[in-house]
Amino acid sequence: MVNSFRLNDAPEMRNEAEINVKRLELSDYELFNHPALELFEPRSFDSNPLSGRSASQSSNKLYLIPTSHGENYEADFAPTPSNLSELPNVTRWTLTYLITALEILAARRPASQVARTTHRYTYNSLIAQVGSLKEVPKIKSIRRSQPIPGVVELSATLIFKERIRALVARFEGVDHKWLCTELSLI
Repeated sequence: MVNSFRLNDAPEMRNEAEINVKRLELSDYELFNHPALELFEPRSFDSNPLSGRSASQSSNKLYLIPTSHGENYEADFAPTPSNLSELPNVTRWTLTYLITALEILAARRPASQVARTTHRYTYNSLIAQVGSLKEVPKIKSIRRSQPIPGVVELSATLIFKERIRALVARFEGVDHKWLCTELSLI
């Protein structure tokens, strides 16, 4: 018997009683095990729903990958992240660095004083801005945040005679010291 299309067979013309909805059975999920699909790992339903792995298989913690600014390092000389216990006190260290950087921008200190604790890319941009400030500003407030262990982001409000400006910086704990990887006066 050949099926022909009739107006009565159109889906919008049928009533709900005539529509047979096929429900999926557990045996219908065999398709999910097809090797080309690989949607689920075997027995992954008991694990973490977001990652598909149990807590014992992987860590959910974020970790620091040191900023390179496009530089390539040999494996033996690449910067390595440090634990917080191996780093200097972040509050005191960032305040000292901030004051020193402001004095460098006002041409009151040589830039070489922060050379060891500043990434080369950031150091070159700092050197290009030496003398850009006419005065050393007063620090109104400093806010620090730690998005992941070993990274501190700082924002400071600075008061000049004519106006108020902001300075933002990022410090990463690498090779047992804090390294300034970003510094920008806004």
